[in-house]
Amino acid sequence: MSNEIRGYGWRPVVQANRGKYLPAQNKIKSGLFARVEIKNHMEKYGVDLSCCEPDDAAAYENFSDYLSRSFKEGERPIDADPNALICPCDGYLTAHFINNLCTIAVGGHMYSVEKLLDHDAAAKEFAEGLALIIRIDDADPHRFIHIDNGMISDFQTLSAEKNQEDSLFFGPRNYTLMNLRHFHTVAQVEACGNAKGVEQFAPEGEQPVFDKGQDKGRFFCSTAGIILLFKKGMVFPDDEFMANTRMGLETRVRMGEKIGVAIAASLS
Repeated sequence: MSNEIRGYGWRPVVQANRGKYLPAQNKIKSGLFARVEIKNHMEKYGVDLSCCEPDDAAAYENFSDYLSRSFKEGERPIDADPNALICPCDGYLTAHFINNLCTIAVGGHMYSVEKLLDHDAAAKEFAEGLALIIRIDDADPHRFIHIDNGMISDFQTLSAEKNQEDSLFFGPRNYTLMNLRHFHTVAQVEACGNAKGVEQFAPEGEQPVFDKGQDKGRFFCSTAGIILLFKKGMVFPDDEFMANTRMGLETRVRMGEKIGVAIAASLS
């Protein structure tokens, strides 16, 4: 994209733009929309449908289906290394340490993991761990996948926190607490303008078990992001993410690519 520049590492980066994250007033676009709206969105953000299915704008019944479009088979290969942490979606990533008070420093502000998850006990599990924040860009397909083999242990839909100006963390959101084979307990938060603007694809079978690379869900809101929380000593992210984040840069990432590596033993 035209605003991408060079940072530390091989991936392109952009200047962090906190104002673009997750406006609380954003509404779900779920009705039928004229094809002209899709065309205008494609022209404004330089959307290329050649890697998507369907690849014809006229084939989408409404704007929400277009926004949450799928990739063609093979366009986003899943890294085959079983110890690789893969990216759940296309977007721009920043990496942040969680301190022993269970807060995250982002853009000069401190944010509470307890308030993010609305769960004190769950938040304490991530003290001194790592938070990876992925902002899905306007031009990106608003889909996301599972980052490892595992099982869902808890799922919550949370409303927006009152009296919070910054909705990156405290807007409407879903969070899934997962037990992963290579990364132990991980929380994945899907945040957008409206928590009902996220569709979850439930794992098949009686138990909520899923595989690495399996579809997890899609967003119907145009502005959205994913926050991954890891416990201390579970993952080592690629060096460029920390370096670029310190410089106020977001790093371009793609669904399925390696963004880190497991540094803990697999769960038995």
